[in-house]
Amino acid sequence: MNEDRPHLNGRPVSAYNEAAEASHRNRFEALAAQIEGDGADVEEVLEKVASFEVAVPSWALGTGGTRFGRFPGPGEPRDVYEKMDDVAAIHHLTRATPRVSLHIPWDEPDDTSRLKSHADGRDLGFDAVNSNTFQDQGPEQEHSYKFGSLAHTDAGVRRQAIEHNRHVIALGEELGSEAITIWLADGANFPGQMHLRRGFERTRDSLAEVYGALPDGWRLFTEHKPYEPAFYATVVADWGSSLMLAQALGEKAQCLVDLGHHLPDANIEQIVARLVTAGKLGGFHFNDSKYGDDDLTTGSIQPYQLFLVFN
Repeated sequence: MNEDRPHLNGRPVSAYNEAAEASHRNRFEALAAQIEGDGADVEEVLEKVASFEVAVPSWALGTGGTRFGRFPGPGEPRDVYEKMDDVAAIHHLTRATPRVSLHIPWDEPDDTSRLKSHADGRDLGFDAVNSNTFQDQGPEQEHSYKFGSLAHTDAGVRRQAIEHNRHVIALGEELGSEAITIWLADGANFPGQMHLRRGFERTRDSLAEVYGALPDGWRLFTEHKPYEPAFYATVVADWGSSLMLAQALGEKAQCLVDLGHHLPDANIEQIVARLVTAGKLGGFHFNDSKYGDDDLTTGSIQPYQLFLVFN
């Protein structure tokens, strides 16, 4: 790729940059004067902004759909290799997305060496890998996750989910990743479907086995979400449950905060502050929410909340 690659209507990216440069410089100079007037160093601010990086989640590269239906658009990546090509294009334009976060088995490579070589050739690396025990993966899967995975009452189901997470870790290690994120759909839709205490304890004990498989230098992120698909009682429903798990597992376990995984009016910046205090803030999934996990563009609904989270 190069700067003159056609971007829109056959025009090179440089043409768009040149047309916008004068306006950009005027706005930048006005902002720089304001920053300096507040006693800050503009160059230091620029250095911090330039060093900020975000991993692109592979599942964000699809277009035209929701969890209820898919209406893919033209040019959508058809496999993990084309996803890497799209991330490379984003990184080329922003210089802020040098890594991709894979979701297994959605992004299961046919050959990890080939995938790593493909990524290396595009100046990309791999961030946290993500496991999937919230849906069945086909008829070849021995046990169903319909009634849970790591929290399931059946030891065979739990073992299957544990081994899947261990497989994801092994795959991530081959690719150069250094973390695994685990989001669970385990829970109940009605009272009496799940023992609230024992379900949590089974989850903790199952995660302990996954934690034991972490290579040196790796981290495990627990992720919380108040509902969906479990609308009565989700096992890891909030930051307190996530923190309890991370504290029980050990120092390599931390909490991941998805900005869309909270009920309306939740004080997410306060949750972030609590996790920082506990030394357990592992990272973020950046999106936004109007009602609950709408997965909208970050800052599109509450941009000031995003500022408060960072501040």
